[in-house]
Amino acid sequence: MYASISRSEMQPKLQRLSGAARVGFSGPESGLTELYQSNPCRVLLPRHGDGPVEAVLLNTAGGITDGDELGYSIQATNGAHVLATTQAAEKVYQSRGDDAEVHCHLHLEDNATLEWLPQETILFDRAALARKTDIVMDGNSRLLAMDWLLLGRLARGETLQAASVHDRWRLRRDGRLIWADDFRLTGDIESLRQRPALLAGARAMATLIYAAPDAGAQVKTAKRLIENCQGRAGVSDRPGLLLCRFMARDGLTLRRDVEGFLSPFRAAIHGRTLPLPRVWSC
Repeated sequence: MYASISRSEMQPKLQRLSGAARVGFSGPESGLTELYQSNPCRVLLPRHGDGPVEAVLLNTAGGITDGDELGYSIQATNGAHVLATTQAAEKVYQSRGDDAEVHCHLHLEDNATLEWLPQETILFDRAALARKTDIVMDGNSRLLAMDWLLLGRLARGETLQAASVHDRWRLRRDGRLIWADDFRLTGDIESLRQRPALLAGARAMATLIYAAPDAGAQVKTAKRLIENCQGRAGVSDRPGLLLCRFMARDGLTLRRDVEGFLSPFRAAIHGRTLPLPRVWSC
């Protein structure tokens, strides 16, 4: 007699990713203080002359799926100015049950400035993503950070009939929690995103925060800039924190809105015009 074996039990276990990258900078010259990387995570340090030091994070696997775990850590201290981004959009592929997990840790202290401006994250049908962004700030440090999410690609005719995403942010300054945000969608995303109280038909969205002593002084600038958006956008603030939300029907519209906002907004907060991450145009 032979025991019956289901098809799922016969499937071999797939190799999963478990990678990390850590990079740190310190001082007015933004000197490198730490660099660690393990497959499939890599850190590129292009030199462009004027402007902040740039760190480009790279996932050499080209995407993530269930069971994968990636961790990124970026530190800026002692007056450093760092611009960190990703080399390409992160793609989250179909899951067989578990979440693909991404944990990003940002640490700022001693009047440092960190700009965390990654490229898009694209979810495919039946993807499952759990992403955490934990931010620790000390003193008068300044942070400009964003993340954006595409629920399929309209130009490819992709829809998400079943998927799961949980995007979690926690921001602490001087040990005190000043902002917490959780975005979660599970199930028939294509139907959920049509609901007026959720995404009202949008399939592309972005969250941008500016945490700094002068955040309140930039509210008028931010509200003026979102008037040019083709999609929908809103601005809110609290002491030391400015929050912008963007939504659009497709990724191209969202990118145009985000780029159209970021360039003049960065000029306003830095007092000079600085280029967007160069890999964005590659």
